[in-house]
Amino acid sequence: MLNLTRFAAAGLLACTLATAWAGNRPFPQHVTYTAGVIKPSHVSQSSMDSAVSSHYASWKNAYLRSDGGDGNWIKYDNTNSTVSEAHGYGMVLAAYMDDKAVFDEMLRYFRNHPTDQTPDLMAWKQTLQNGQMVDVEGTDSATDGDLDIAYSLLLAHVQWGSNGSHDYLAEARKVMAAILQYDVNPRKNNLTVGSWVSGTDRKYTRPSDFMASHILAFARWDTANTARWNAVHKTIIKAVNQQFNNGSQATGLVPDFMVAKDGLWQPVPGKWLETQHDGDYSYNACRTPWRLAMSYIVDGHTGLLASQQKTASWIRAKTNGVPTNIDAGYYVLNGPNGDSFRTYDDLPFTAPMAVNAMLGGAAAQTWLNSLWTSINGGDYGAVSGYYGDAIRLQVMLTVSGNWWRP
Repeated sequence: MLNLTRFAAAGLLACTLATAWAGNRPFPQHVTYTAGVIKPSHVSQSSMDSAVSSHYASWKNAYLRSDGGDGNWIKYDNTNSTVSEAHGYGMVLAAYMDDKAVFDEMLRYFRNHPTDQTPDLMAWKQTLQNGQMVDVEGTDSATDGDLDIAYSLLLAHVQWGSNGSHDYLAEARKVMAAILQYDVNPRKNNLTVGSWVSGTDRKYTRPSDFMASHILAFARWDTANTARWNAVHKTIIKAVNQQFNNGSQATGLVPDFMVAKDGLWQPVPGKWLETQHDGDYSYNACRTPWRLAMSYIVDGHTGLLASQQKTASWIRAKTNGVPTNIDAGYYVLNGPNGDSFRTYDDLPFTAPMAVNAMLGGAAAQTWLNSLWTSINGGDYGAVSGYYGDAIRLQVMLTVSGNWWRP
């Protein structure tokens, strides 16, 4: 027999906690972006908000785990593993969706899996073994996870304040300081790929880590290091525009990895870290039409605008305005720039182009509308894989006008 008194008490407690944890910026937040940035015109705002909420629920159900007792983590493959990249995505999403309970458990997990170098960065990979999440394949960090975790803590400070059980701002500043110490080349001010990098490997960088709007936020909040963050931002602009002016004039594309050589930032030749396509637009760089567009969309910074507007016009023409004609890989260095080297579509490549399309003006309106429909169930299901789903949800937050600036 159902204990109605106990059930009612549990419901009252949940309601009380929800009220206590109500954020300063609860979802949805309808942000006014930089002038000229477009949003989908074929669906209502409430419809877009509902779609984001639905995809967030699907994402949590599919990927959020608590096995191991260390806190919440994000299942990223079929081996019951997680990576810091996934963790950063999850913390950012929980902060934007005003999901404090999930966020705080993810913060606990982050603190339970530090790198060897510093407690303020996260070891890049863990796997569930004998009921515990165990660090595997080294205990170094990956820069993309580090950047998103720091950014999420700034979001948390704005969302819930830092006078409660967690001083989110203090936590953010510790992570930002560690990024500057371990993930930034002090000679060239470029982002390296992780805390493990040393020596000549410091001259390599990964454009998918060029979270330009994050860097601008760090410059605002980490006032003791504003000059250094601005130098990192300047290097990002330099690297992207050197590629734009020296090989990607017709596409704006950047590769998975770049290296400083002969006074220029260039695509890496051959395999440096992952595949033979390290110098092409592949499964890392597919995020750049989203990441690079953000500093104009939310900050009004024009340093990367020209290259991203070029990508917006190029991909629209390349695909004849059909989202599933976006192929899962294009040459930057190893073949004719802009020619595809794969002949299938994939959500991690399709979704970021929707953020990029927001820079395309009236000419891109139909294209943006088609991309929204495509990623919101028209061509891809609610659960299609960890990587694509995490990217899609952040893209939909942005495209729907809900990506506010901390």
